[in-house]
Amino acid sequence: MDEKKSAFKLFYTHLSSTFISSVMSIVLAGMLLADSENVQGGLFRLGEGLAYEGVIQIFLWSCVISGLTVVLTSDIWFGKIMLLWRAAVLMFLAVAVSALFALVFRWFPIDMWEAWATFLAFFIIGFGGGLAVAVAKTKIEDRRFNKLLSEYKSKKKEG
Repeated sequence: MDEKKSAFKLFYTHLSSTFISSVMSIVLAGMLLADSENVQGGLFRLGEGLAYEGVIQIFLWSCVISGLTVVLTSDIWFGKIMLLWRAAVLMFLAVAVSALFALVFRWFPIDMWEAWATFLAFFIIGFGGGLAVAVAKTKIEDRRFNKLLSEYKSKKKEG
């Protein structure tokens, strides 16, 4: 039961952070690119900004990505697989899911290779940044736990 609670907690944590960062990124991209370039896709209404349907689509995308993240990065289901492999599978699946959403909801023109190249570049940069933060956090926690373990072992020897 506790594993299910922690999985749901992880899911909602990932969902909120994914959704918020996605919507903010899209809003910023829309402010910088959509109006000035006359770009119109499934997410934007020209002159009006982010469409309501676009927000729902991003929420659904965030749910799928968050579910994948929880399943692949938590130790609940795949504890014996190296984190690097889980991250690689997550990146592949996240790109595939994102591309599928972009195709189905026509987030940008399908026949523009520049849009797809930009999508892929920003995705890799964003995922790489997130991965770098996760690795740094893991190393910091590892050092902290190793220090606590050393202190515990020295106290146990003394006592």
